[in-house]
Amino acid sequence: MKDDKFFWNYKEQPGKVLKKDYITDTKQSPLVSIITSYYNAQEFMWQTINCILNQTFPYWEWIIVDDGSTDKKAIEYLENIKKMDTRIYVYHKKNEGLAKGRDYAIKYSTTNYILPLDADDLIEPTYIETLYWAMEKNKEAAWAFTNSLGFGKYIYLVDQPFDSEKMKTENHITATALIRKNKILQLGGYGVAKRYVNEDWHLWLRMLANKEYPIQLTYYGFWYRRREKSLLTQINDEKSKENELRLRDIKTEADKIKSKVEPLIFPQKNLQNINSLKYYDFDWNRVLPKASKENILYILPATGMDKKTYRQIKKKKGIYNIFIITLENIEHSHYALRQKYEKFATVFDLTTFLGQESWLGFIKYIVKTRMISDIYVAEKYSNIEFFKEELRFKETVKYKENNLLYKLAILNYRLKNTLIGRATRKIIRILRKDEI
Repeated sequence: MKDDKFFWNYKEQPGKVLKKDYITDTKQSPLVSIITSYYNAQEFMWQTINCILNQTFPYWEWIIVDDGSTDKKAIEYLENIKKMDTRIYVYHKKNEGLAKGRDYAIKYSTTNYILPLDADDLIEPTYIETLYWAMEKNKEAAWAFTNSLGFGKYIYLVDQPFDSEKMKTENHITATALIRKNKILQLGGYGVAKRYVNEDWHLWLRMLANKEYPIQLTYYGFWYRRREKSLLTQINDEKSKENELRLRDIKTEADKIKSKVEPLIFPQKNLQNINSLKYYDFDWNRVLPKASKENILYILPATGMDKKTYRQIKKKKGIYNIFIITLENIEHSHYALRQKYEKFATVFDLTTFLGQESWLGFIKYIVKTRMISDIYVAEKYSNIEFFKEELRFKETVKYKENNLLYKLAILNYRLKNTLIGRATRKIIRILRKDEI
C-alpha cells in the first residue's frame, strides 16, 4: 500500500509476549482449525504459540502433527504445548513430508475452515477474526489471505494484488490462509503434490483451475520467517534437480487454468458515503468472557497521522481495554501510527476485510461481544443516526489528518536511509560502545 515502507517497524513482531488476559478454553465449539505439520521445529515455536493464544477470536482448535521428529527434546516440547490449552491437539505419524502432515491434520479437524500455519511463522492478533468474517460474508469464496511480510534473514512487505495469470509462473501469496475445508477435500488435499513441489502453490493452482476465487485482505496480517537454510530455500535452489521437476509439475497445473479468475480485493471500489450505510445485524450469539478491565471503543476515520488523537487515546492504556474501528480508506498509509496504536489497543480497519454492507453490523458485533462500556466517535460521524440511536456514544473525538507531519516522517526516513545517514548512525553506535 502507498507509503507503508516508510512507517513499517519490523521489530514490532506479534507473539513476543503472551498477554496476561488471553482467553483460554471457551467451552464453545471451534469454528476454525489451525493445522501445523511439525518436524524438529521447536526453535521459534514459542512465538507462534503466543500468536495463537493471543488471538482476539478464540473459537479455534490447533491440530499439530508430529511428522516423525527425530529429536527427543522436540517431541517432549510438543507434549508440553498440549498441556497449555485444551484446544491444542497433538498427533504423531511417520515422516512423509509437509503436505502429508497437513492432510493428516485435516483428517482430525472438526470445523469448516482450515488455517495452515508453520511452526515458526507469526500472525497478528486479529488475523483469525478478520479472515473468518471475510469468508462468512462471502460464501462463494474458496479462501482468504492477508497482505504479508518477510522478517528475519530478509525483510520486505508484500501487498501485490492477487492475479491468477501471474500465479501461473509466480506464487505471490503465502501458504497461510483461511480455506474452506470442503474445497481442499474436493481437490484431494495437499498430498496430491509431489514431495519436492511447493504444496501450497500447487493447491492454489488447482483451485484456480476449478474456477475458485480468493479474498485478499489488505492489511499486513501474516509474518513469514525467512531463514537462510529453510526447506523452501532448498527447494527453490535453481541448480537443484528437484527444482527442475518442481517447475515442470507446477507448469502442468498452471496449464489447466483456462480463464482468468477474478479475486475479491478489499477495499472495494466506489465506496459509499458512510451516512448512507444501512444496519444489518450479524447472526451471532456468542459472548466472550468478561475482561478484567472495562472495554471501550473508538470509531475513527483511520489510524493515519493525527498524533493529538493518538496521545489522547494512549492516556487510557492500562486503565481500559481499548478497541479502535476505522472506516475510511484514506490516501495516506494506514500504518503511520497503526503499529503504535496496536501496542495498547486492538485495531480493526473495516475497509480491509469487509464490504460496506457489513460495517455497521460488525461495529454492533464488537460492542456486544466485548461488552463495550463507553463509545467515542469521530466528530464527523456524530450526526449519523446509527451512532446516535444504536450506539449512543459517550463523546466525540476531533480527529484530523496532519499532512505536514506525514510528509516530514517520510522525509526523515529517506534522509536516515541515505549513505550519509547510515554511515552517521554506524559512527554513533561505535562511539556509544567506546563510551561504555
